[in-house]
Amino acid sequence: MKIKENIILKEIVREGNTVRYRFEVSVAIRPYFTTNEMFVSYDDGIDLSEIPDSILAIPFVGSVIALSWLIDAVLWVKDIDDTFYKSARNLKLAYSELYPHYKFGGRFVAANRHFNTISGNRSHESEALLLFSGGIDAHTSYIRNIGKKPLLCNIQGWLKDPESESKAQKSDFHDIHEFARREGCGEALIKSNFATVVDGRYFSKSLGKKIGDSWWHGFQHSMSFISIAIPVAYQYGIAEILIASSHSIGSKGICASYPTTDTEFRFATRGYTVHDAFEMTRQDKVAFIVDFQKRSDKPYPIRVCSFNDHNCGVCVKCFRTILEIISEGGDIADFGFYKPENMREYYDKYIRSHYIEFGINREALLFWPEIKRRIKENYNTIEEKDFVDWFNSVDFVAERKKAVLKYRIRNFFPLLRKKLMGSDSEAQR
Repeated sequence: MKIKENIILKEIVREGNTVRYRFEVSVAIRPYFTTNEMFVSYDDGIDLSEIPDSILAIPFVGSVIALSWLIDAVLWVKDIDDTFYKSARNLKLAYSELYPHYKFGGRFVAANRHFNTISGNRSHESEALLLFSGGIDAHTSYIRNIGKKPLLCNIQGWLKDPESESKAQKSDFHDIHEFARREGCGEALIKSNFATVVDGRYFSKSLGKKIGDSWWHGFQHSMSFISIAIPVAYQYGIAEILIASSHSIGSKGICASYPTTDTEFRFATRGYTVHDAFEMTRQDKVAFIVDFQKRSDKPYPIRVCSFNDHNCGVCVKCFRTILEIISEGGDIADFGFYKPENMREYYDKYIRSHYIEFGINREALLFWPEIKRRIKENYNTIEEKDFVDWFNSVDFVAERKKAVLKYRIRNFFPLLRKKLMGSDSEAQR
């Protein structure tokens, strides 16, 4: 019988609003990890002294348990919430159904299981906790659940230590704080290193091809987000955690956040998770937000740009969102986007000079057909008709092929030299 490898949570240490998880792993699986300590730094509203270890262990367990399934390791903890412990079995089954071609192993062993219950007397006015990034999905779920006064929870997982900051984290925290203040919502802004505890590159090298997905996309992000949010929900007596859907009914895409997996999270007897708005496509969500903005008759800024502290307006994601808003009869200026005086001229010039790096093929396949359908249906309500006429008239895929061919001809010898040098390096290895 094969002896399983071990992941052992040795110690949970509270330091003010920061909790540190010190763990050990067997030598054979050590390359999967970049560190032996994970931290989560909560904001001032959370008193860690009031949260039992059996609840506080959940963020660590949720961040590594999927890896234990995939590498057939035993995850050991001293204390765990009984409701969460039982839900972990269903979580494992749900993920194994997403990846039926891969055998899930591992075991989860707790020395002590504790029967916690969320207090019926909430210490916070929010009826739900919403994992909130500030993008289209998150804003849709916020508007759909606005009557619950959701607590907006944003978790940044790429920090080196509790004192460090990043540009993305600072801008996200600032935007969410301003939105929460404007809407009269509570907020929980959390820093962690959870996203770097497992070595994603080693995971891809070791298991990526066998599984057909990466660690972050396929297994980690929602597992960690929900798990790290559970102590917040427990502290405030909130039973419902909301996570916005990334995909929709009928789509081929799957990822760590899926209706069959997220909804298996249970905690503290009454705690549960809702995977929200899976029945809506991305275009449906944009239409929903545009309609809400028009009815409120005031600006509703959103930020979809992944690499800036503002909407750059010219990356693939910004361009897609601009098209979606306009196709629903919205004014992009009302949603936090720069509006050029002549949109057709501005974007025609930009895209012509950036065909090489612009991700046109994927956009044209996954998103643009529905955008074009909505342009046709809503044409009479669209103000930027010249812009959408241009968009409909250009064969972007064909134009990109021409641009790529010209680039290769123009740079034939440098590209050949680079390829040969790469081949020599590979041969030497």
